[in-house]
Amino acid sequence: MIVDFHTHPMMIKELLENSPDLSRAVQDVFGLKFPAQPLSIFLLEMNEAQVDRAVLLPLDCTSRHNCVIVSNEQVAELCDKHPEFIGFASVDPGDPAAVKKLEHAVKGLGLQGLKLNPALQGFEINDQKSAYAIYQLCVELDIPVLIHCGLSWAPSGLARYAHPLLVEEVVQAFPTLKIVIAHFAWPWVNEAVMLALKYPNVYLDTAILYSGTPSNAYQDVIGNKVGKLVLERSLREKVIFGSNYPRVDIRRSVRGINDLNLSPELCQNIFYDNACRILDTERSKV
Repeated sequence: MIVDFHTHPMMIKELLENSPDLSRAVQDVFGLKFPAQPLSIFLLEMNEAQVDRAVLLPLDCTSRHNCVIVSNEQVAELCDKHPEFIGFASVDPGDPAAVKKLEHAVKGLGLQGLKLNPALQGFEINDQKSAYAIYQLCVELDIPVLIHCGLSWAPSGLARYAHPLLVEEVVQAFPTLKIVIAHFAWPWVNEAVMLALKYPNVYLDTAILYSGTPSNAYQDVIGNKVGKLVLERSLREKVIFGSNYPRVDIRRSVRGINDLNLSPELCQNIFYDNACRILDTERSKV
């Protein structure tokens, strides 16, 4: 079984056809300009990649870009109709009502985690004024937060907001908050790995692609920079599979991990078990 912990439902044709504002936001803010695909194609790609469940990540960029790139309500509706999906929420740390909206998204809509993208949302990860109340609610609700770190492909994304070292103060302030650092924080891979090694509540997802194919990127980052022995010995419970669909083909991402020739036990952890440890498996039915 495989859980894809990092997918964006923003290129689903049925959603874009009913929302011109969403279509503009996807192109101008997130930077995706290729044709949208029917939802059935997303599900077919998951099936061909042998991915059983996919975490859907929306993004609220209201303060900085005056848009929501797929709403919490749209994610919840997709999850209600398709048991293959696990829905995360997004709230804008610049919104005074962010905490209330997150509580509604989890308790009212049934979403099971939080996605933040500081590069696009324009906030400091360790900003006590704008972000700490959100983290505190995540602790109280016992939900994980996935934080975009490293390279932002979005045209207006600012990587300075997305440095993984900004996560460390948050980890120390909220030692039980489950934090997933997205993209191995490339190019700041060493810093992200250091945090995952040091702190039991910090995880890394494999949504890495900056040149060539997923296999190329995984070999460079995981095979060369980090080292497979480090994964096997010290990070076997800290790395989670994520494709970054639709920027990256899910099938090629799965093949990229398999091309590393990791031990079967480590592959089982990366593809499935580690996601189950982070999610409330009873609630998410992974």
